[in-house]
Amino acid sequence: MLLPKGVEQHKNLNTSFTKFDQLLRDLAENRFSGYIRLNFWGYEGVLVMDTGRMIEAYASDKDMHLTSEQAVLSIFAKSLQPDGTIEAYGLSSEVALALGYAMQSSRYKDDSSLGNYSLGQVFDLLERESVTGFVDIQFTDQKGIGTVYYLDGLTVEAVIKSSSGKIVSGEQVFSKFLELGEIIQPYVMVHRVTEPKTIVEDQAFVIPWQHEPYLKFWNALLQYLQGIIVDPFRKDRFYENFQQACREVTDHYPFLDPRSGIVRLTKEDFQVKRVIYHPAFLQGMSIVLNKMLQQVSARRFRKLDIKKIAVDIREFAKKNDVNAAQLD
Repeated sequence: MLLPKGVEQHKNLNTSFTKFDQLLRDLAENRFSGYIRLNFWGYEGVLVMDTGRMIEAYASDKDMHLTSEQAVLSIFAKSLQPDGTIEAYGLSSEVALALGYAMQSSRYKDDSSLGNYSLGQVFDLLERESVTGFVDIQFTDQKGIGTVYYLDGLTVEAVIKSSSGKIVSGEQVFSKFLELGEIIQPYVMVHRVTEPKTIVEDQAFVIPWQHEPYLKFWNALLQYLQGIIVDPFRKDRFYENFQQACREVTDHYPFLDPRSGIVRLTKEDFQVKRVIYHPAFLQGMSIVLNKMLQQVSARRFRKLDIKKIAVDIREFAKKNDVNAAQLD
């Protein structure tokens, strides 16, 4: 699969000097549609965005191939290493969506079933079957390779790479494929996705610059719990106890490490410094809060009004515009 050429936004940025989070934030704020490619020796990660939101990704090296949320996490982690390169290419929203779906595709038909079809007949077949995915084309006689992207049977992008390495995209490329298909029988492989979907950011990740209300909710919740579980007749050790609970779970949730983690609680604020996987964040925070509650005496615990606490927490969520996907 050839990536669409797109409009160059950034090229040859070095990970030693470029903060990937900040780059993603800038692109998101500008409602960027397209893809960001991260390259290291033996590693490639591609993150697809549509109108400023992450919709799909893949990451691969010699030992693994990841897609979706796990690929995003791999790309963010890899971007912290030095001497990698970052590129960004803008696409139309339609082509970005087609690229994201293409990453979810699996082989549908190849030359064994399409050997008697001309290239034009293959394209007609994909249109009739309303295919979402892509078709890879390999021409003989040093004519290059190509990829055509489909959404519901409609061609949305065509890409060709010549034997010299030059890459061209656009409607003229599709016409060129039809022209070559009349005189050359290429090798063809079709990939299709039957139930296309995209990453749902609010469920998958905590993104500091997009989820500020969610972090304010967590700050309000923790301050509220401090008032509930701290014994007024004892020294207030809420923050020290919180850090200790975090230290106890850092083997499984390193982002909570008080020294090197990206989650921070102070008397003024609750911060998440970088993009983090939301399910892991919820699990880690739930375990920490459970450890905190275990420190409350049975006598004080029995006096807690659980129904009132639940109502108060829902009010914090409502006040900070926390949606149902984020509120567990």
